[in-house]
Amino acid sequence: MIRVRSGNEWRLPLHEGTSMTRPHWLRRTLTAGVVLAVAVGVLAPASSASAAPPPYAADLPDLGTPAVAYDRSFQPTATGVAVRGADGSLLYGARSGAAFGPLQSLGGVIVGDPSVVVTSTGTHFFVRGTDDQVYTNTITPSGAVSGYSTVPGLTVTGDVEAIVPNLAPAGSLRIFARGADGAVWANTLNSGAWSGWSSLGGTATSDITAARTFAFPNDTVRVFVRGADHRVYVNRVTTGGATGFEPLGDLQVSSNIAVAEDAIFGGGFIAARGADNALWTLNLFTLPYTWKSLGGTVTSDIAYSAQPNVAALYVRGTDNALYVNKATSPDAVYRGFERIDGTVTGNPAAFGTGPNAPGTGFLLARLAGGSLGLNVEPMPSVLPPHKFGGYTPIAGPPVS
Repeated sequence: MIRVRSGNEWRLPLHEGTSMTRPHWLRRTLTAGVVLAVAVGVLAPASSASAAPPPYAADLPDLGTPAVAYDRSFQPTATGVAVRGADGSLLYGARSGAAFGPLQSLGGVIVGDPSVVVTSTGTHFFVRGTDDQVYTNTITPSGAVSGYSTVPGLTVTGDVEAIVPNLAPAGSLRIFARGADGAVWANTLNSGAWSGWSSLGGTATSDITAARTFAFPNDTVRVFVRGADHRVYVNRVTTGGATGFEPLGDLQVSSNIAVAEDAIFGGGFIAARGADNALWTLNLFTLPYTWKSLGGTVTSDIAYSAQPNVAALYVRGTDNALYVNKATSPDAVYRGFERIDGTVTGNPAAFGTGPNAPGTGFLLARLAGGSLGLNVEPMPSVLPPHKFGGYTPIAGPPVS
């Protein structure tokens, strides 16, 4: 078996069920680089990069984020949650109504957070291994686990982002990752075969966030990253090509970019923590692009949930409790922060049962004891007070 040298330690590449040295969290950013533009439809072939990218900065939240699995065959329906275990393994818990089943280990040792999507062929997980390769694992509709296999051809330096584009053929999906050159790279799975890695250019100093949109062509995916100048950039990617990275205003941000993944099309509104540690939002349907501050002092990445008549933003405050700020829609006036009782030690994830109001609000975050906690709000409303009933630990191994 191949061993990988990391600092003064020897590590094994990721394999199911293997005991390995626990890797570091990947929640860092580049301190230098140049954002590059890519002409429409021009995608460079994958190539090896021998030079290491600039080191990550320490200004992004280093907390770990639950990845919610969405079945988008009809509407965004959350079917489970994936997290990194305290032992470095990939954990998954299936959703059952208003609760989650116990977290089960899929083995391996992963670096950073997993990404997960659902297609007609199963629940697909994508992770970065300790050898900086992309690995995938699948739970089929019958419940069988495929085991890990590589998506070859790229050395990655960030978390993998997976998405099912609108109107994609059954079983198709797209993944994005930050390469050794700091650029964003893309790969597409179609009919069981990978297209191969292609560079979208740019310099990513954050994790990659991808979202579906209403934009034409109908399969447009917006890819968001923080650039070398700490501004937010977007690249519009379709099966026909990519527009290149464009800056979205002048705000400098200090978090990963949040979108409402539980929305049918969540790429029209984004949120991020500013350099002032306040919560900021941006409406991409209105030009010129103008960021709006919602204030507060944010100590985490942001979770965004958009149900009919209730748009909710979740952040951790300086007291390690989560706070929610709601509006009747993403472009309406937000009502102000409400504290949610309880202490959390990770980034939040949130989703609703939509699209039929009032639905139910679900909130996930790592708790002080190391377990993944679930907090439920029945029939959410923008009017205070919120109705979250308290965190319930999800059974299973501790999370990291």
